[in-house]
Amino acid sequence: MSSGQTLLHRDTELAAVREALSRIRSGNPAVLLIQGARGIGKTTLLNAALSALSETGALLLMARGHPAEREHHLGVVRQLFEPLMSPGRAPPTGLRLDQDRADDPVTPDVLHGLYRATRDFTGDQPLIIAIDDVHHADQQSAEWCSYIARRLDGLPIAMILTSDEPGEPGGNDLARDLAALPYMRLLRPAPLTHLAARRLLAGQLGTAEQQVEAEVAHACHQLTQGNPALLHELAARLARTGVPATRDELPQVLDAGAAAMTQTVLGWLTDSDSGADADCVALLRSLAVVAPDDGLEIAAMLAGQGQDAARVAAARLRRLGLVTGAPPDRFAHPGIQQTVLAGMDPAERDELHRRTAALLHRLGRPLRCSARHLMSAGPTGDPQTVTVLREAAGEAGNEHSWQDATGYLHRALAETDDRETVLEVTAELGAVEMHRNLPACLRHLRTVYGRVKRAPQALMSMTPFADILVSANSVEAGEVMAEAAATAAATPHLAGADLALLFAAQALVWGRSAGRIGVRRLSRSFGTLLTPAAREFLSILALATGVRGRNLPRMLAQTRRCLDGQGAVPVTVVLPLVWGDRLDEASYWAERLVAETRDTGSATRLALTLSARAEVRYQLGRLDAALRDANDAIASAREVEAEGFHAVATACAARIMVERGELEAAESALRSVRTYGDWHPLISGHVLDTLGRVHLSHGRPRDGLLTLLECGRRLTAAGITNPACVPWGPHAILAYALSGERSAARMMAERELELARAWGAPTTIARALSAGSVAHEGSTRLDMLHEAVDLLADRGARLEQARAMVRLGIAQRQAGDSGKAHETLAMALRLATDCGALRLAALADKHRAATAPRRSGSPAAGRHGRNGHPLTVGERRVTDLVLRGMSNMEVAATLSISKRTVDTHLARIYRKLGIHTRAELAVILTGLADDHDEPPPDEPVPAGLLEDL
Repeated sequence: MSSGQTLLHRDTELAAVREALSRIRSGNPAVLLIQGARGIGKTTLLNAALSALSETGALLLMARGHPAEREHHLGVVRQLFEPLMSPGRAPPTGLRLDQDRADDPVTPDVLHGLYRATRDFTGDQPLIIAIDDVHHADQQSAEWCSYIARRLDGLPIAMILTSDEPGEPGGNDLARDLAALPYMRLLRPAPLTHLAARRLLAGQLGTAEQQVEAEVAHACHQLTQGNPALLHELAARLARTGVPATRDELPQVLDAGAAAMTQTVLGWLTDSDSGADADCVALLRSLAVVAPDDGLEIAAMLAGQGQDAARVAAARLRRLGLVTGAPPDRFAHPGIQQTVLAGMDPAERDELHRRTAALLHRLGRPLRCSARHLMSAGPTGDPQTVTVLREAAGEAGNEHSWQDATGYLHRALAETDDRETVLEVTAELGAVEMHRNLPACLRHLRTVYGRVKRAPQALMSMTPFADILVSANSVEAGEVMAEAAATAAATPHLAGADLALLFAAQALVWGRSAGRIGVRRLSRSFGTLLTPAAREFLSILALATGVRGRNLPRMLAQTRRCLDGQGAVPVTVVLPLVWGDRLDEASYWAERLVAETRDTGSATRLALTLSARAEVRYQLGRLDAALRDANDAIASAREVEAEGFHAVATACAARIMVERGELEAAESALRSVRTYGDWHPLISGHVLDTLGRVHLSHGRPRDGLLTLLECGRRLTAAGITNPACVPWGPHAILAYALSGERSAARMMAERELELARAWGAPTTIARALSAGSVAHEGSTRLDMLHEAVDLLADRGARLEQARAMVRLGIAQRQAGDSGKAHETLAMALRLATDCGALRLAALADKHRAATAPRRSGSPAAGRHGRNGHPLTVGERRVTDLVLRGMSNMEVAATLSISKRTVDTHLARIYRKLGIHTRAELAVILTGLADDHDEPPPDEPVPAGLLEDL
């Protein structure tokens, strides 16, 4: 600390100074050694002692040790006496300061002569010898200090010395020599307290102490360990940068403090000529390079230091407050590491990173450790660097760290100009980008395919792109894969059977003829254990079989073959199970695939699996869960810019919104996607079908019809004729009917039913019957709807079942059978409500209310109590639980009564109401509830009621 700095927390030390000065005034000697760490305030305390000289009238001899002058013979002694040796004036007796060799020892005669000269200086006047940083004194001067100090008895001489902590590098043994003297006093200034630190900060910043918040002062004190010099540097940095010492700015305060502290300490270390200080700097820089992944052990190896030297250097760094912990392999603040790195020469820093990468590779550390350091250094074009980065990318890919893998491969491309290596790395990069940035993946595919067209022997490099994640989102990728499949078939020596199957599978996604190559190859191994490539192809083949809509058993057989044995299950197995009315199986595999995909971190694959699960949940009538999946799929698809998957997920979400009555939201959602993209036709079909439904829901039947017919045209052109895949046909029937084209509606209904029966899945047939019924009247309509409801019983497609039941109830009402209509609509209402299909539930409730039995003609008329209900409160509690679908045992458990009591209650309820089944119970109780209000008069039901879109 400089002399201008205010003394804080130094009352004890100042008292010792006053005591030493009082001794020499009384003619007694005193030796005062102020010892402490660098920056603790030794020089400031020395200056405070010297400022009191006027009170003593003493003569002052002053010197300062410095590492650069350590080789000067008697250098500190010369500083002390040369001011007294004016030109023309004879030196004191015995004072010999002739220049000898620096390594010559001081002879006893010289020491005694210097002692006599020092004693002569006193005369009648006290003498003070002040030496700052005596630990840096040359050896001869240190010997003189020790010699003089031991011979001060009876002399009014005070020696005030400052020295670093014992054991610090570059020091001497003077403190140990002085320790036994009776008039020697050792002062060890302590670090500043929290309060003193706050006062120092306030003074340096020129503010009131209260304006420095206690929390900030505490943090600064902790960072600097109460070292006054470091606190002054910290405060000066805050003053220069204008950062206020407030709680809100604490991170910036500590950043500035860490930088100031680090620069100050590095200045101390680099100014020293001590080898130990140089070791500290080397270790600190090495630690800054390897942290935080590695600590001092690796840093010491990198610095070329042995364990002993590293241990000493580490201890010094701990005392200086730069590192902390045991062992001290953590920086006290992240800003320290940043400041050390920023202060290094870039070439030196790069070299340390490269050496660290090589060291960690030799030590067998995970490749990402070496890759991190290679990424931090500048490119050199070293082939070994490319190899390590590619291996690290493969390791990161296995751990699903796609972003890290992308970074490694980008850097590997920057490290090499070799054409073969560039092609291989580009293909590997495409395989990684597939999971996080689909447009980038497609760009890499174009690059690789351009090379393959010129050199077919590079066909293997296209393997990473043979995935439905790529091909389903791009017609261009489908074309490329078809050509690759043809090349593989024409040059079997360039590609094995598995590679040919992978290419053929992606060609088959788009219905390209090259896909047939895979069928022939697959047929040779159908009875054996499937390889992953064969399983992938077979799953696509099941899709291709399904979209044609002609052979349900074959599609299911192909799908189940994919599910047999070990190995990953392709996500493409879910849709064939849905089309084949195997919703329970589809739900199981969709749940499992989503869980597995989440573990991979692939946003692209997650978008696909979530969309598949959303479709399954929609078919099961779990609309709330389906909407969550669809929205999550939208978010994942946006993240990777997978436009196709974004479109199909948005279409699913909009379809669910229509069922929930959120028509504006559905239309808004569809505006976020292009109607006609270059993705797979099945995706476009879903978008157009949903858009057509939205038009119909908004009362725009002509727009809806045109959209739906375009949907059918595109699907048919692509060979997708199965009505189970995209139900545009049933919606077109409704559009025709709403447009008044009943003849066209009947023709479309006949076509849809023919296709559905050819396919053979009960749900698909029921959907065609249900929608087609609106094109007919009377008994034909009823017969079609009865068949649809029967087909849907216990199929799991609850939403389609609720829709068919609503249509049946409306048709029954139209036929004048209000009793059956009321019963059917009541069950449809409960089912639609359970599904979350609010729009359908509202329609069912409207017509159920219109068919409610009149009070005068109610089956329970004449048997009501005063409150309109023949049942007691206890009986009503039982019936409420029964109507929720509980068994007698569950009702008993809920009400804490015995099952026999529940049975007795139900028997009495049935007798009161004149019924025999639970279904009749629901109808009767609904009628009783409606008796409280006057039902609306019967309205004429128009032929072909079409409210149930």
